[in-house]
Amino acid sequence: MLAKSAIELVNRCYQETNGLKLVSLEELKEAFIAYVFGDYQEEFMVQYDLEEFYEHLNQLQLSNCRRDFDKAVEEWYIVEYGNGYSDANYHDILFTLVKDAVVQYQSQNRTALIRDVTKLLTMPDGFVARWKSGLLKERSLPHYFKYLMKLGVRSQTDIETLVDMWLLEYPNAFDKKQQELFANPPRRGRPNNVELALLIDLATKVKPEMTPQERERLRKIYYYHRKSLTVREMVEKFEKYLMGKNKSNDSQVG
Repeated sequence: MLAKSAIELVNRCYQETNGLKLVSLEELKEAFIAYVFGDYQEEFMVQYDLEEFYEHLNQLQLSNCRRDFDKAVEEWYIVEYGNGYSDANYHDILFTLVKDAVVQYQSQNRTALIRDVTKLLTMPDGFVARWKSGLLKERSLPHYFKYLMKLGVRSQTDIETLVDMWLLEYPNAFDKKQQELFANPPRRGRPNNVELALLIDLATKVKPEMTPQERERLRKIYYYHRKSLTVREMVEKFEKYLMGKNKSNDSQVG
């Protein structure tokens, strides 16, 4: 069946050649050219000749000009996904995904985490299984990868960027205690020994030898602020306490 528009042809290309894997916009542009002058041309010429094929491309506003083909892919992308994902929770969805990969595979470094997030996204029993369980009707894998594209995950580069962004918020993600905390988050209103141990470990890096008074202050910071601050923010609060204490001591000496 002949395509009635360039956008329809791009969609057919995506479904037939890239629908079962992550693909960037640039990769899709390359695939589209190969598809038009490969499979689609062969299909067309079963009933028509070469001159009619090029006339058909002109009708679709696709000449041999690379710009026309790239424009068609870009317009298809906007039609499919708009200028961004409309779900305001997409950031949380992706960050939770990275955290789940750390918990499930106990990733030890950035390279391993990128590999593990990719695995979680593409394995049949990974994120795709969760996606299917949330649907009211059965959908195919191409729909799943389109969903990932809506979330902003189109290629391996996007996964690497996602991991790097997540690591900015969780720089201690490869610490064993932090991974235990990811796996067993504290219940609301109850102290968590793993979380407190992680806080003490990080604070010890700031002040290796704490006085009993400083240790007590650290525990108070934890018990008073554990519901509202992250572990990193509590460490920063402890650092401010130490700085204030040092300034006070300096002024007394002066």
